Amino acid sequence: MRCEQYRTDPATLIEALGDQAMLRQYLAAQEAELAVLADRQLTGFVRRLGALASQAMAVGITVLAKRDAVHTDALLTDVFAVATWHRWDLPIERLGEAETEIAAVPRGLLGADVASEGAGLWVLDHAIVALARQRVSGDADWDEHHPRGSGSCSH
Repeated sequence: MRCEQYRTDPATLIEALGDQAMLRQYLAAQEAELAVLADRQLTGFVRRLGALASQAMAVGITVLAKRDAVHTDALLTDVFAVATWHRWDLPIERLGEAETEIAAVPRGLLGADVASEGAGLWVLDHAIVALARQRVSGDADWDEHHPRGSGSCSH
């Protein structure tokens, strides 16, 4: 798969993505995006991630991850995708695009993201992460791709 690759320390990156200021920027970007989205499924997906970002701001990314690693991992991936798209300050070094073998690599910074849609993020080794940007609209179903569903996370 064609991915953008970045050099980073995954633990430091998770901390940066869960920072209050980063999450506020993310929510502001989401608000602007929601104003122009027409697809209901994509709008729902973005709103659910916004609710998770609000929870992360309230309890912290570590507590949220302990409660629900699957959805927190999806949030971290989307925050990373949005932040790199807007070129927000992150503890990363962009290495460029490359064909990346991701089949045997767990998806997400926490290795818990089970989605097959949306942006994908993989930790390739202790210092390289790979990002694939794609969003599926239409019939994409959050609960189908995140099997713990909305029952494991109050939003």
